Amino acid sequence: MVNILLLSIILDEGYDKKVNLLLNRYGIKVKTVSNAQGTASPSVLDYFGLAETKKDVFLAIIPDYLENKILDKLRTIFKLDKEGTGIAFTIPISSSNKYLSDAFNKTNVGENEEKMKEKNNNYHLVITIVSEGYLEQVMAAAKRAGCGGGTVIKGRGLGNVIPTKILGFNIEPEKDIVLNIVLEKDKNKVMEEISKEVGIKTPGKGVCIALPVSSAEGLNSYEE
Repeated sequence: MVNILLLSIILDEGYDKKVNLLLNRYGIKVKTVSNAQGTASPSVLDYFGLAETKKDVFLAIIPDYLENKILDKLRTIFKLDKEGTGIAFTIPISSSNKYLSDAFNKTNVGENEEKMKEKNNNYHLVITIVSEGYLEQVMAAAKRAGCGGGTVIKGRGLGNVIPTKILGFNIEPEKDIVLNIVLEKDKNKVMEEISKEVGIKTPGKGVCIALPVSSAEGLNSYEE
C-alpha cells in the first residue's frame, strides 16, 4: 500500500518555475504556493545588509516511494545543505480522498519496491496561529525554548471583519501563521513557552499544534 505525504518547501521568492518543473518531472499534480516571510528581526537584517526576507512556501502531495528522490533533488538543486538557503520536509498524511490514493497506486508501481532510507523522526513542525501583531512575541518565546528561527504566513479569519466572541474571548479576523521546525526534545517546551506568551487567554489569542516530520533537508545548521 502506498502512503502519501505532505511535502513542504520554504525558499526565497523567485523559484516557482524551478520547483514546479521538478515536481512535474515526478508526476506530482497536487501542489500550491503561498507568500510568506522569514522571522529575522529588522536589526539582524540591517546588520547583514538584507532588505527583506520574503519567502515562498510550496505544498505538494507526494507518495512515500518518491520521498527520498524528491528531497535529494531539492537538496542538490537549491543547495539546502548550505545554511540559509531553505528547507524541505515531509509530514505523514493519515488519510486522503480516493482520487489521490488511486493516482499514486497506479503510477510507477515498480518504484514502491525501492529501499526506503531510515526515517528522520527527530523533528516536529510547530504551527502557531496568532492575532496579527504578535509575531515577535511568538518568536521570542520559541527562541527561549531553543528554536532558532521560523517562517510566517499572513492569514485571515473566515468570520466577520469585526471580532467574533468564542468562549468569552474576542477572536480577531487578521492572523499570522508561524511555522517553526523544532527538535523532538524541544517540542513541548517550545509549545509551552508560546502558549504562556500568546495563548488563547492572552491578547495574542494564539493556538499552536505540532506535527511529526517524516524526513527533512536543510536543517543541518539547526542540529549543530
